[in-house]
Amino acid sequence: MRPVVLLLVPCRSLRRLAVGAAISVLLVGCTGTSGGSWTYPPVTPVPVSSAPSPVVPAAGSAAPSAAPGSAAASQAPSQSAAASPAGSPAASPAGSPGASPLPAGSPAPSPSAAGAIPPLTAALPQDPKVVSVKPCPGSSFTCVTLAVPRDHFTAGGPTWDVTFGIKQAAKERRGVFVTITGGPGTSGLDSAEDYTSSFEPALTDYNDIVFLDQRGVGLSQPLGCPLATAAYYQTDKDPTDPAQFDGFATDSKTYVAACLAETKVDQADLPYYSTRQAVEDLEAFREYLGVDKIALYGESYGTQYVQTYARAHPDHVASLFVDGPVDLTVNESVFFREEVRAFDDSLTATMAACDGSRTCRADAIGTTTADYDALRKKLLAAPIPVRFPTAKGTFEIRQLTPALLDNAALGYVYSQFSRMLLQRALTEATHGDYVPLMRLAYDSLAIDPGTQAPIPDPSYSDAMYYAVECQDYAYYPTAGDPNARLHAWVADGQAAGVESLRLATTYFGDAPCLWWPNTPTVDPRVPALTDEPFPTFVLTATLDPATPIADAMRIYGRLTNAYLFVQTGGPHVIFGRGLACPDDPISDFLGDGKLPATRITVCPGAVADPYVANPLPTAASYRTASGFAASVEQQLLNTDDYSYRYDSSTRLASGCDLGGSMTYRPVASGTRVDLLNCTLTRGLPMTGAAILGDDGSFVLSIKISGRALRFDRDADGKVTVSGTFAGKPAR
Repeated sequence: MRPVVLLLVPCRSLRRLAVGAAISVLLVGCTGTSGGSWTYPPVTPVPVSSAPSPVVPAAGSAAPSAAPGSAAASQAPSQSAAASPAGSPAASPAGSPGASPLPAGSPAPSPSAAGAIPPLTAALPQDPKVVSVKPCPGSSFTCVTLAVPRDHFTAGGPTWDVTFGIKQAAKERRGVFVTITGGPGTSGLDSAEDYTSSFEPALTDYNDIVFLDQRGVGLSQPLGCPLATAAYYQTDKDPTDPAQFDGFATDSKTYVAACLAETKVDQADLPYYSTRQAVEDLEAFREYLGVDKIALYGESYGTQYVQTYARAHPDHVASLFVDGPVDLTVNESVFFREEVRAFDDSLTATMAACDGSRTCRADAIGTTTADYDALRKKLLAAPIPVRFPTAKGTFEIRQLTPALLDNAALGYVYSQFSRMLLQRALTEATHGDYVPLMRLAYDSLAIDPGTQAPIPDPSYSDAMYYAVECQDYAYYPTAGDPNARLHAWVADGQAAGVESLRLATTYFGDAPCLWWPNTPTVDPRVPALTDEPFPTFVLTATLDPATPIADAMRIYGRLTNAYLFVQTGGPHVIFGRGLACPDDPISDFLGDGKLPATRITVCPGAVADPYVANPLPTAASYRTASGFAASVEQQLLNTDDYSYRYDSSTRLASGCDLGGSMTYRPVASGTRVDLLNCTLTRGLPMTGAAILGDDGSFVLSIKISGRALRFDRDADGKVTVSGTFAGKPAR
């Protein structure tokens, strides 16, 4: 599903990436050291957006937390079985004793075989299929829009506009590296700057970088239905309960009608949003570039896309990278059974890590695991009223429901950082404070916590999620009408014991496809890759909740020319997060064709980032002004608002949990947070401002009950404190 969060991403896209300060500019008419000219028209540098990539939110009780092939789809088996495929030696870190060497007598492919290509030459803008060539909005990429056939497999007919972004190699062009982001439904162009800023120089120095907006997304004639989606994802009906089955079916059917009406799509167009059609758009762009082979990286749903392309055009693939991969050989029943267990495993591990941490456990009353189960049981009996703070500094009574709890958990088990935020919300819930959990749920659902209205997200479309998924898979096509097929789906889940799992609702994430128009009646997926002429890199994590490690192991086990990277614990999608393993060996290969020394590499990882303590409950709990200021800094830095909603170009206001408000806004040195009676700890309402410096500095200048307090820590860690705290001179 979306790249929750995320990051459901969602899931909205999949990685928390720092944005580089430098802006690369395509050169006009220049010649690289490898020769060859560029014929793109002049481009004007555009400021790089530094918006953080949000987590793709997973679904609620009816949301598509993952479908076969979605960014949020799948499950990880137990960690003990995650290190190597059945029948293979246990995985070891590259270069360590016991690492699996290359098979004897199997020389590594030469750099040319691994991905070196002739110099890149671009087609002239007069090419009839070229609609436009111009700077991408808010990006240093050049956007090329092509008019491609709506139906690539039938001559004639209408064309659709599809937009691709390309950025020239910094030094010498040795290849073209294409990234297909997750979803389906995410905008690759929206992620291009953030993702590229995380690439190693070995990759960007020697490769032209390509991203795209798949047909129906972003700059490629987008479809969207955020209003219908926000309403549907909050349903609490459970199809496994006979008394609720008809209601769930009605909600799913109603959603499809409402979504299609909101998009205003011609239903005759729906079959042409399939991945099978979309990969031909990329083939048209490859031909436009005039290159023979491309290196293809896919993450989550993107792995479904690149495998489909590789099957259709194997002679034009230099190398393949599947990160958080989807195994296209399993049917929907197997896929969803594995996925729902993966989400359960990730949530269970997240809570166990909290219960096993001294600092996390100290924030809780009892254990988060037991309290979570007790809370959900209580919610199933009746919603819990919550006094929710607004950006105006006022409170509203909201209702915490099972669907909101599920969305908070589903959306925040995608990465180590988001799991830590979930731990913090769960420890607060043990004290009866459910506001943090509701904030996570709203973010996962892409709902404004103040207005409860859907937040427009040009980088993701749930309508396109279903438009692709419902064409890529046949859901129980021989079982009868939609209701009969839903009964078959429920029966499979019950036989597998899905109902006993905490996040069992993910099992029905693709239920709307049963009512989606013009869906296939036979399985349209391509056969599995096996003995391909190019190297394939398979990347996975033992706690990937969305695309299970089981998928990666099956894919790796079938390939004869493959390299496996497994991160212990870890997030959904592991490349490009700034870690030497797997980034360095993959970048080395893309830079100079150097293959890994071993077939299997284990990368170190963790369940969650180090726990950040919640505010202390009362003013008397703080012994010093410095301790209080340090806590305020951590609260401002570790909120879902700051991490996933604040885009560093505009203001973002939100309520403080115990009253008052805070507003994030950009300043030259970093981020300023204006505080108006903002109360994070009872008895300590703050009015003033804080500066979160880009250099790591922190300044807090506030008044508490009319008395001034200033805390200043510079970039070198030197601290000065002045004013009054707790009725005494601050020290």
